[in-house]
Amino acid sequence: MYSVMVNPGKITKAVSRYIYGHFIEHLGRCIYGGIYEEGSPLSDERGFRKDVMEAVKELKVPILRWPGGNFASNYHWEDGIGPKDQRPARFDLAWRSVETNRFGTDEYIEYCREIGAEPYICVNLGTGTLDEALRWLEYCNGEENTYYVNLRRKYGHMEPYGVKFWGIGNEMYGEWQVNHMNADEYAKIAKEYAKWMKVLDPSIKTVAVGCDDPEWNLRVLDVSGPHIDYISYHFYTGSEDYYETVSTVYLLKERLLGLKKLIDMSRVSQKRQIKIALDEWNVWYRVAEEGLEEPYELKDGLFACGVLITLQKMSDIVPIANLAQLVNALGAIHTESDGLYLTPVYKAFELLANHSGQNLVETHIETETYDIDGRMFFTKTPFELRDVPYIDASATVSVDGKKLYLAVVNYKKEDAVKVSITIKGMGEKIARAYVLSGPDVHARNSMDHPNVVDIVCEQIKVGSQFTHTFKPFSCTVIEIERD
Repeated sequence: MYSVMVNPGKITKAVSRYIYGHFIEHLGRCIYGGIYEEGSPLSDERGFRKDVMEAVKELKVPILRWPGGNFASNYHWEDGIGPKDQRPARFDLAWRSVETNRFGTDEYIEYCREIGAEPYICVNLGTGTLDEALRWLEYCNGEENTYYVNLRRKYGHMEPYGVKFWGIGNEMYGEWQVNHMNADEYAKIAKEYAKWMKVLDPSIKTVAVGCDDPEWNLRVLDVSGPHIDYISYHFYTGSEDYYETVSTVYLLKERLLGLKKLIDMSRVSQKRQIKIALDEWNVWYRVAEEGLEEPYELKDGLFACGVLITLQKMSDIVPIANLAQLVNALGAIHTESDGLYLTPVYKAFELLANHSGQNLVETHIETETYDIDGRMFFTKTPFELRDVPYIDASATVSVDGKKLYLAVVNYKKEDAVKVSITIKGMGEKIARAYVLSGPDVHARNSMDHPNVVDIVCEQIKVGSQFTHTFKPFSCTVIEIERD
């Protein structure tokens, strides 16, 4: 009834490390009181929260998007450089709050370097200009004897930052965005930004704004396609109902495949291989105020596991993904003045970012299925999913082929699932099974009870053929040392 067959010797594709990316925005307590808290006994001399940084390093974050998000459409980067006491405070239109600008470009780059992440900057297409974007790029990446390069040097940063990824605006299709645009307007502007930014630095990669509207996406691809490398897609979901939440992993997969079809239909498809950047995704349905501090449950962590397993299998199409967000505001990490706790969404990344290989191998899954009718929180769009798998899996190997990782998520809430597993060429041995689970699907971690949802490691026997029982509502990675 349930089976997984793995051929470790047949690599099907490389897994992009950027699928495990994250996102920080000047929203609520994500930056201030999250990763950065001046004057806190938990912060270092730079203002970085040491406990948060330690937790972030555990995830080996490969790429970190900043400064937004909606915040980007009203952010002027020059407000956030130079001596902190001389930086102007500004009113942020996106989140209707005062931005102190004490965390800016230089602090962001330093944070990226500290945690080992590739920076990914989103430029201001709302109240900003092409000149402003070019100056930002010059400040970050320039090496010549020019004004903004010398300004960076003046502030103590002699070497260029080498920021590779640049987003050309954020969600410019939406009325909630400062100076939102129609498809024709955005496509023309994105073309100009991407074209001239690449004249200034040909090494960069640019990300254009995509959405659920096929007409928008095709227009952007046809007009700006010759100058962009990625088109973005954002996905938020969630429901009090367990199956409605976890099943939207497959709704996301359908949406991404639909966007890939549009890329293939575009005029530029024969000349350039444009990819998808899923640069915002998460569960978000309970909160609209109070800094969007979503109280994540185990079911939300299992949704995240499902997304990461899906992205492992789709990373040739979607090589970049950024969880929105890293701390507090829809955060994988939740902080208080005296410490933090790690949410089930964090645990999903801890499991799969740390226990996965760099190459995907051939895997075949047989599973029972279920059907679901529901609706997404943001768009209220009804969806109908048929034959939704109770289990999903991916198998990856390390670069040298010496480690095999079999990730299996069991969405079935009612029962454990006994799975027949076949691994070609595998001798009998002892392996480790890392299991993310909890007492029920609505279980949460908290400051007082930080490990209600957690990862437990156990030893199991494996071979060319064996059975393993996967707990209900759980995600497991079986990690095997190969000969």
